[in-house]
Parts: sequence; structure tokens; C-alpha cells
Amino acid sequence: MKKILIFEADSSQAQALAKFIKKYSNYYIVGCIKEKIRFNQNSFNEIIISELSSVDILKYDYILPMGANSTYLIIRKYNELFYCHDIKFDIQNLIVFDKEIMLNIAKNIDIPIPNTYYKLESIEKYPIFYKDDFENGGGTRGVAINLESIPIVENLIYQEYIDTPSTYGVSFLAQNGKILTSTSHKEVLSYPKDGGSAVLIESFDDERILKYTKKMIEELNYNGWGLSEFKYCNKRDDFVFMEINGKFWASIEFMLRENPQFLKYLLDIKYSKIKTKRILFINRLFQYSMQDIFKNIKYFNTSFIAKEGSLLYQIIRQCTPNNFVNVVKSIIR
Repeated sequence: MKKILIFEADSSQAQALAKFIKKYSNYYIVGCIKEKIRFNQNSFNEIIISELSSVDILKYDYILPMGANSTYLIIRKYNELFYCHDIKFDIQNLIVFDKEIMLNIAKNIDIPIPNTYYKLESIEKYPIFYKDDFENGGGTRGVAINLESIPIVENLIYQEYIDTPSTYGVSFLAQNGKILTSTSHKEVLSYPKDGGSAVLIESFDDERILKYTKKMIEELNYNGWGLSEFKYCNKRDDFVFMEINGKFWASIEFMLRENPQFLKYLLDIKYSKIKTKRILFINRLFQYSMQDIFKNIKYFNTSFIAKEGSLLYQIIRQCTPNNFVNVVKSIIR
């Protein structure tokens, strides 16, 4: 029996991948976490607690780092070993972690990008969207209405605020600069609202975002998996490139259900398409305010509900003062 090691096993993407791997294959699935934490372990055969750098990956047939941090560390250390069935994840992919370089590449091959500033004094207009200039998993991001509302944090870039509600994505597997398979989606709701993980995601089809993604993948000679993200700009009447996430993404369950070719290429796992028009990630929805939860309750009956473990903490958070939430959180962990 082949063994798979999944780093950051408590993440949304790890739990989704493990669920599909367990259901449709006989792999032995080992999850790795850095410290003891309470999370849904049902899809794992074994959990180990270890720093990433201390794990002997030679014991496993395949290794899958999930988030930005584990991907960056594992690829830098073990690139020559990093294959999953027919897919190699190349150390050159780490260029996508650098936002400035990626925006310049997109601009040079005629893909629309937001007006971008690399110094505070260069900003010409507010509101402005700010984020880390190097991907580090979450990090600092948000919308500022003036200079005073920008956090005092080093290594930020500042972008024209595209005032449209949704984010659009193309998730893909690629080898030698060619996309092997892909799935496009529309992220209707996110948490945090200004840019984060999908709360509500649905099918979407537009040749422009696929064309732009193919151009970027070819220019980078990309090998591996990733998610390209775009915003629609009314002023340009076009999509603008935001970034490529060179890692597994939190809404990966949508692609796993809609596109069986992904796991076929990645781990030689076969199953039939599970047609899913829309997914609501209910745990993330309950991180919203009660007002926003009720505003979006209409999606409960029109979506597949993806649940990541217990909803207890999110529900308690909405119904109790913050200091009591912190006490309960420490107890249930």
C-alpha cells in the first residue's frame, strides 16, 4: 500500500484532498501538523506532530505540502524528490510567490493588471488595496480609504481598488508550460471580505481568464498545480490579473468534485464527476457577522454544503462576548 504524507493536515485543502483520496483509493494517508490542535481527522489513517524540516519524507511515496509556508519550505529542501505520479512541482514555481515580479510578467505579455504602487508616496488615488509583496500564507491585506488607514507594515504593495464584489479563478495542473486540466470558478463570497478563502464558490466560464492563465503558465514554463486569480474591472470591461497561488487552495473541493482529471494526473485516482453548481463553505460563513449570515442564508438551499469539522466555535463566536469565546476556544482545543 502506497503512503501519502500531507503537510498542514488541519487546513481546508488538506481535509478536502484527504477525503477524496480515502474515498476513491487505498492509499495510506498520513497527516502532519506542527503542534497538537483539534481538527477533523476522519480522512487520515495517521497523524504525526512534527516540524516540517524534521520529517523523513523518504518513508513516503508521495508528499503534498498544502499552504504557502509548507510549499515554500518543502520545495526548497526536497525539489529533486518532489513528484506526484505524473506531476512534478518545480522549484522554479516559487517565482509566483513574488507579487511584483508576477505583475511585471503579466504586464509584459499584455495581460491587464491593476495600477500598482510600490511606495506609499507613489499612491495617486484612494481607496487602495494593499497586500504583502511576497506570499507567506494569509498575511496582511485589506482596503484603505486614506493614507492613515494603511497599516504600518513593511513589504507591502498597493493596488488600484477594483470595486467589484467577486474574484474569479482558474485552478490548474500544468507540465512544461502547458495546462493539462483546469477548472474555472467565481468566488461570490470570501472571508475576509477584502480577499481571503472562498465562502461561496460557483461554476463560471469565460475564455478570457483561461486565455490569460495559459499565457502566464507558458511564460513561466510552469510545472505543477496552482490557482490564478482575477478581478473583473468595469472600467476596462475586462479581467485584471491579481496573482497566481503556487500551492493548493482552500476551495479545492470544488475542483475535486467538478474535475476528476485533477486526481487522475496527480495520484492516478479515478472516479466520476460530481456535478456541483455551487459550494457553500459553511464554517467560513459562520465567521461572518450575524447580519451577513442572515443576508446570505438564501444560499443554504441552492448549494452543496461543505463542512470542515464542528461548527461549535463559529456559532459560539456569534452568540457570546469575545472574551468568553477565547476561554471556550482554549477549553475545546
